[in-house]
Amino acid sequence: MRSVDVLSRAFSGARQVYVQAIVVKSVLLVTCMLVTTVAVYPEAAASSSASRITEMPRASAITSEPPLITEAMVSSWVTRWQQRLAMNDWKIETKIVRLNQLPKGTIANIHWSLPKRTATIKVLDPIDSTLVRSEIVRDTELSVVHELVHLSMAKLPLDSNNTDLEEETVKKLSTALLALDKVEQNAKQ
Repeated sequence: MRSVDVLSRAFSGARQVYVQAIVVKSVLLVTCMLVTTVAVYPEAAASSSASRITEMPRASAITSEPPLITEAMVSSWVTRWQQRLAMNDWKIETKIVRLNQLPKGTIANIHWSLPKRTATIKVLDPIDSTLVRSEIVRDTELSVVHELVHLSMAKLPLDSNNTDLEEETVKKLSTALLALDKVEQNAKQ
């Protein structure tokens, strides 16, 4: 009977440590998201609209092969990640655009209207990408997730002076989300 009590206490203690670890990780994630602020372009502040961009990666030469990304692919990523991020109340339009239709040095951006719960995500057409073909699809999905993370933070206090901190946090969160997704997909196979 005594060894059963010892085992019971040991498992109870391990479970408590596990729960504490989950709580600490959750608090750190929420704190990171709350500390990060959303910067709004000045012309958007008056209309409760905002915009975000994903910077252009440094990469190798452009290939001459046909585009790898379709509107249907981008829309399906948005739908999937909207569900995962509990953002189903948003109407999000997607567009594949040429380089000259994006802000200089970017590969994606998002414009949103908080009151209307609408947004438009633009991603770079693979024709203009400097990435190797094998990286374009995953990078474009990462850009979609990145822009959705910006959107999920849209209600945070707006401060155009702290965009670096916001961008760093969004990059880390979107990269982590996509990495977890890849692990989950590999586990299913």
